[in-house]
Amino acid sequence: MVKISIIGITHIDLESHEKVTQFLKKEKPEAVCLELDQTRLEMLQENQQEIFRNFRDTDTNETIEESDREIELSDNSTKNDLSKPFEYSGLLEDIGLFESKLAGLIQTEQPGQEMLVAYKVAKEIGAEIYLIDKSINDISKYMEEEVSKEEADKFQGMIDELLFDQRIVVKPIDEEKKENNGKSLLEGLDNLDEDEEINLNEVIEVFKDEDSLGEILSIFSQNFPKLFSILLEDRNNYMIKQIKEISLKHKKIAVVVGYGHISEVVKGLKEINGDFEIKIIE
Repeated sequence: MVKISIIGITHIDLESHEKVTQFLKKEKPEAVCLELDQTRLEMLQENQQEIFRNFRDTDTNETIEESDREIELSDNSTKNDLSKPFEYSGLLEDIGLFESKLAGLIQTEQPGQEMLVAYKVAKEIGAEIYLIDKSINDISKYMEEEVSKEEADKFQGMIDELLFDQRIVVKPIDEEKKENNGKSLLEGLDNLDEDEEINLNEVIEVFKDEDSLGEILSIFSQNFPKLFSILLEDRNNYMIKQIKEISLKHKKIAVVVGYGHISEVVKGLKEINGDFEIKIIE
């Protein structure tokens, strides 16, 4: 029997860092699968090194040894030349900028930090590391080729509103409002009162609830069908295939993915004729 543990994360909160670290160190899986491709891993590493360089340069009283902070690249990979321009679509840039703003509000270093934490801990425990997501180059290409201008403009307009209207805040959680606030991110700001705020802490909690998240993804699918297909459905299917192949080599696997991918990844794995024991780590 292959034991597969699915660790749900968000890309902006510290709780995900802690959950990934504690689980991997305690359970010591043979293989760790990350919702990354090689290019995104290297870019996260480069961004992290830049953060520490800036911190060191601005604090002359404390020296940080970069070698202690740097997370090594996987031994079987060749590092890309990160000085060369990388072709992102405008939509992916918008998503990245939006995540960076949310990370700043929640006071984390950068979006995706939990993936670097998982990568580092996996190396420490001697697990095999697999980057199971589709190439960012392919994702960008499909978005540019397949997403209509109308859908792209609608999505970009929603992101721009959220980025610049200053209504996203961080406050203690109000249980009565968290579901509606989460949905409002995808229903559009037209349904919000002029002075209504979106509490980021409440939204993060909504994403951890399977039923509420399912409703949000349904709204996303209805409003942005092609983006939903490229950003979620296609990637889910790709990751399921990767995990299936990895299950032929290892009996104890941890999979670190965003909450939005969990339901379909689990469903896809259960449909495979494999001897799997699947557990979602809350």
